[in-house]
Amino acid sequence: MPTYFRFLALLAFKIFAAEQVDVAILEVGLGGTFDATNVVQTPVVCGISSLGYDHMEILGNTLGEIAGEKAGIFKHGVPPFTVPQPDEAMHVLEEKASKRDVPLQVAPPLDSNLLNGLKLGLEGEHQYINAGLAVALSSKWLQRTDHLEISYLEQTSSLPEQFIKGLTTACLQGRAQIVPDRCINNESDGDLVFYFDGAHSPESMEVCARWFSLAIKDDYPQNTLNCPSQNNFQSMLECVDKYHNGKSGKNLMQILLFNCMSVRDPQLLLPRLMKTCATHGKFLSKKHLQMKLV
Repeated sequence: MPTYFRFLALLAFKIFAAEQVDVAILEVGLGGTFDATNVVQTPVVCGISSLGYDHMEILGNTLGEIAGEKAGIFKHGVPPFTVPQPDEAMHVLEEKASKRDVPLQVAPPLDSNLLNGLKLGLEGEHQYINAGLAVALSSKWLQRTDHLEISYLEQTSSLPEQFIKGLTTACLQGRAQIVPDRCINNESDGDLVFYFDGAHSPESMEVCARWFSLAIKDDYPQNTLNCPSQNNFQSMLECVDKYHNGKSGKNLMQILLFNCMSVRDPQLLLPRLMKTCATHGKFLSKKHLQMKLV
């Protein structure tokens, strides 16, 4: 029996073949070099999104090592794209692309003005980086399959209506998703609201915290707080506890759920959550953080 992800990849290939899909978008499960999806030897185009410190027990301890594994999806004759990366990661990606004799192209973040006054369907400023990569990959696929003569990477003054519709209606459950509990809706019981995000790395934790801070801004105290240096996590927790002990507000319970499996260290994730929320004026107490670990 194959491993769980390899089984899912095999099942996906069978379904794609049976349904005779026109185009399949494959996302690697982990890394790239030894990932199950890498059995596809001649994809039309490939791309690498923002890199961070994740799956380090397998991919490596530096951004360079991680980038080297991610670049395993690069193929000779297949155009590769990426987004702006830290120098350490970008140098490795460029080197790996050069060895396969393909020029690496960097897709710029999407210009919000191209959406004709609309907003991206997915929340968060980082999604404009992802959207830029999505436009680049889709454009190149259309171009290489003779559906499009001009690449939209070369014509940045407008986007076709289909692109705008896709970008502004995209929905991804479990990413920046707010779900109120409809069973608790009277003043005596208060309100219960769940905030879901699949953040599971230090970098994605900061993005999640920024979104969460903005999402709860109408229900949280807007006071400022003078805390010790954020490098002293324990002192910061104690300071925030004193702040909460002196506050009483709306009877509202807000629960943030993110991904912290056994292979991930909460001591790396929680300080990022704490610090980023504090930067946006949202102070989480020690009690709140302990609840997330249960």
